[in-house]
Amino acid sequence: MICNLNKFFDQASRISATLRDAALATLYPSGCRVCGDMIESWRDGAACSNCWREIERKSLAGDLCAKCGMRLEPLPSPVEITDRRCGRCDHLAFAYARACGPYEGALRESVLRLKLHPHLTARLREALRRAFAALPDSHLIESIVPVPLHSDRLAERGFNQAEVIARALASLTGLRLDSSAVIRVKKTEKHRAGMGARERARSLERAFRIRAPRLVENRAALIIDDVMTTGSTAHELAETLLNGGARVVNVLTLARAMNEFIQ
Repeated sequence: MICNLNKFFDQASRISATLRDAALATLYPSGCRVCGDMIESWRDGAACSNCWREIERKSLAGDLCAKCGMRLEPLPSPVEITDRRCGRCDHLAFAYARACGPYEGALRESVLRLKLHPHLTARLREALRRAFAALPDSHLIESIVPVPLHSDRLAERGFNQAEVIARALASLTGLRLDSSAVIRVKKTEKHRAGMGARERARSLERAFRIRAPRLVENRAALIIDDVMTTGSTAHELAETLLNGGARVVNVLTLARAMNEFIQ
């Protein structure tokens, strides 16, 4: 009986999705923000399925720094080195950082949309689930900590996009969400394009404070954010968590800015 009910609900869900996609294509046509083609499915959000396939292909391509996830210059064909590092992230406090993919194309447009609409599409949830499953020692992670917004900025925006992502991941994995463990006590300037790593790091010094030590002490925490650029925000929050007694801190973001190869 239960098996038949599950089949019925699965079939109903597929029919509902088909009708919804048909309505999107005919009544509410929307153009892909990357290539301009028509978006045919609600699950794809801001980009079409072809652009999503392209970003998924790029996510699997190339060598990445074993610590920060930055794209590395490919090695000559027969040469293989495991655990390659870029050398620029050795000082960062987190153990490693990973992302669903590069901050470009469908992923970039989806991140920008998320800043306005606090909802993760099915395509983003799938990407997040896959990225988490691929993390080193993902089974050891005990709690999820979204990068907090300053109270003033939270009041302006109405929601924290990092917490939206973190809640989705908690739902997908069953992990504990500790959104109240840390607060942002410094209203930092919005990071501008072209802002260097050193300048970003200075603007974030002492930006966070532990509010609930019991949620941090002796835990393996996973920091969640939408985009990682220089790693300054993740570093400052990771250092705050480690100083507060966390056992280890790692990072997962929807996207990673990768503008150049690092040799």
